[in-house]
Amino acid sequence: MNLTHEELKQDIIAKAHSLGANIVRSCSVSKWEEMPIQKPEFWPQNIWPWAKNVIVLAVPLFAPMMATTPSMVYQELYDTSNRVLDDMAYHLTNYITTKYKCRALYFPRDCYFNIGVLVKNPNAAFSHVIAGYYAGVGTIGDSHNLLSKEFGPRMRLVSIITDLYIPEDDMLEKNLCIHCKKCMKNCPSKCFLENGKDIYKMDKVVCTKYHVDLVNQHHWPCGKCVSVCPVGEDMKIYRGSEIVSKEGIKHCQSFGS
Repeated sequence: MNLTHEELKQDIIAKAHSLGANIVRSCSVSKWEEMPIQKPEFWPQNIWPWAKNVIVLAVPLFAPMMATTPSMVYQELYDTSNRVLDDMAYHLTNYITTKYKCRALYFPRDCYFNIGVLVKNPNAAFSHVIAGYYAGVGTIGDSHNLLSKEFGPRMRLVSIITDLYIPEDDMLEKNLCIHCKKCMKNCPSKCFLENGKDIYKMDKVVCTKYHVDLVNQHHWPCGKCVSVCPVGEDMKIYRGSEIVSKEGIKHCQSFGS
């Protein structure tokens, strides 16, 4: 198969889109070393020594459903996006390993036993947010969420790690976060604190414990910092009108929980 590197990349992008991915971007694992955000133990090449590139896939979370959070409506959206992402990543990993005879794996979008486990250690073995940042999906906002031009933080991510050479995408130069403070002001757990930098100091344990409370109420996750963010082209059609009424929010939160 005599494809150029760019033709190979376009083939993978087309396949990912056919599987349902809205955003497909890639980066070299060297980004973790060149622009370190995490300790080396979290770098993909230190977990899988053969790793060369990371492909990041994203799908949207729909604003009118997110606006009801915390509710079963949002929980079902969250769970559905997880299934969709893992299915896409599985099939794309299968596609590239079979067609291109390369090494690859997908790192599941969450990959933890339950929310209670995260109270003891609220860290992911692999960060899709950081992978998405390096791959140019978006920039990291004050809320620690990845913000894209298309969906702001209203998206879910999954990553494929491979030794297949794929030309990497440019990172975004301009920070998409507008520092409006809505995420901090609307956080039910009050886990954010301004510290004189672009990204707020975040108490992950406080945030996670609040999610445990929501689990016990039979509706989670929270996602309030995501739902109130004004960044993203997906919000344009809702500007100037209510996404959901106050009565509608209460209604959605009153059923199934």
